Amino acid sequence: MLKEKYTYIPASQKTDAIPIWFCFPAEYSIGMSSLGYLSLFRLFDEHQDIDPERIFTDTAKTRHHINDVKLVGFSNSFEFDFLNIFKILEKHKIPFSSSERGENHPLIFGGGPVLSANPEPFADIFDFIILGDGEEVLLEIIEKYKNVKNLKRNEIIAELALIEGVYVPSFYEVDYNNDGSIKDRKAKVSAIESIKKRCVQLSSCVYSPIVTADTMFSDSFLIEFTRGCPRICNFCLASYSNLPSRCPSKESILEAIDTGIKLTGKIGLLGALITEHPDFEEICSYISNLRDKQEFEVSVSSLRTDSITPEIVQMLTKCGQKNLTIAIEAGSQRLRDFINKNLSEEQIIATVQTAIDNGLLGLKIYGMIGLPTETDEDILELVVLLKKIKKLNNKFSITLSISSFVPKANTPFQWYGRDSIKNLERKTTILKKELHKAGIKFRPTSIKWDNIQGILSRGNRTLSPILRKVYQYGGTIGSWGRAFKEVSNTEGFKIPQYSYFYERTIPFEENLPWDFIETGVSKQILYKRGNF
Repeated sequence: MLKEKYTYIPASQKTDAIPIWFCFPAEYSIGMSSLGYLSLFRLFDEHQDIDPERIFTDTAKTRHHINDVKLVGFSNSFEFDFLNIFKILEKHKIPFSSSERGENHPLIFGGGPVLSANPEPFADIFDFIILGDGEEVLLEIIEKYKNVKNLKRNEIIAELALIEGVYVPSFYEVDYNNDGSIKDRKAKVSAIESIKKRCVQLSSCVYSPIVTADTMFSDSFLIEFTRGCPRICNFCLASYSNLPSRCPSKESILEAIDTGIKLTGKIGLLGALITEHPDFEEICSYISNLRDKQEFEVSVSSLRTDSITPEIVQMLTKCGQKNLTIAIEAGSQRLRDFINKNLSEEQIIATVQTAIDNGLLGLKIYGMIGLPTETDEDILELVVLLKKIKKLNNKFSITLSISSFVPKANTPFQWYGRDSIKNLERKTTILKKELHKAGIKFRPTSIKWDNIQGILSRGNRTLSPILRKVYQYGGTIGSWGRAFKEVSNTEGFKIPQYSYFYERTIPFEENLPWDFIETGVSKQILYKRGNF
């Protein structure tokens, strides 16, 4: 582990401070690149009643012995994180299931975008789950725990369940119809029927509390520019899971930039749509002026195509960025309109020309295949559009990164099924062949893994034994088919077929596993936005 630079002063913990493990389900180098994870760890580390420790899959030696730890939290960013959550639990001899833990085990909790969208496939793992933003609710949990820590395990969990945004899966039972759909969901104890997601204001920006060279983004100081996206494309979990879209103050961002360049020569600006910050151009000017006085690099996450200006590109190239990422999602105007990607071909072409004219060397373009209502004509129009872009400057590097549509919970497209493997492979072949001729790099995701992602994104509690088996068999693609086959043959256990969770279009009236989550947007509104 290389030297860590702190941007805050950890609290001097009290002698009776509560030992906590805060875990990231990946290696140290990956976890230390997660701004969300580190910013929440900082909350614990600045609390004198908490003695927190960061835990990763490659943590060799811990400061706290597991027998002394009272709370173990997991930051869950991706569907497949459950594999490494199991790995950490197994390593420290903690039962995988909440029902198997006793008074001597720590309380296991989780949070993050995956659990906030649909926690049900993972419900059996956690004693409680945080839905939504964690900044406020984590501190409320700590204050409550301090007052009830001497109670029995179930009594502590019951007290924590009274906090808004805290979901205790074991307090509810779910009955299923013969076809695998949900028949009924009800509380087993005196618990509320629905859980409201937590949402915090962003008066001040979130930035890297710890900087180290031993990460994916070596020695980078990350700044959260925006949370959510006001453009809300119909498929986009990042937009709908972070409603309403929020921006921190310009002043707090400028202060963070000043802090960052004192620590390191690399600044990263993060957000689903950072150009939506109302003061973005002023902030760019501030960065550009600073760059005249000292040397440092600036990188950005993907930018909204119709908001890229010469001034923005000039600032980025001045600060060392050579390539840019934009998302167009679909090639045809019809399909872009359908998914609410309000972006014209003229705007896309103009953006690329701006990038070329102002010193960038290449573009990475995100697209998607298998979107609802997509036809072969839409695929061919994507090819035509990319060829037009390439002709603007043949030396300008163009890379198309393609994923296949996965329906996400609590979005307008949550009811749509995925396209078949056969169709998706055929469309991928068309793109690969045509783009190769044009000298455009093509980077598709794995269709089979996208199917698995679909299982987890729309799954329910019947997946619990499947997840265990998948982990047991190594977490490969093949392990999923083996696990489904083995569990479905268990006497008295009913589980839908492999493709049930991702391939079918779900009727509006069907009970969805995540319906109990209050997001602030009704099912009726989502359904209408989905153009059904």
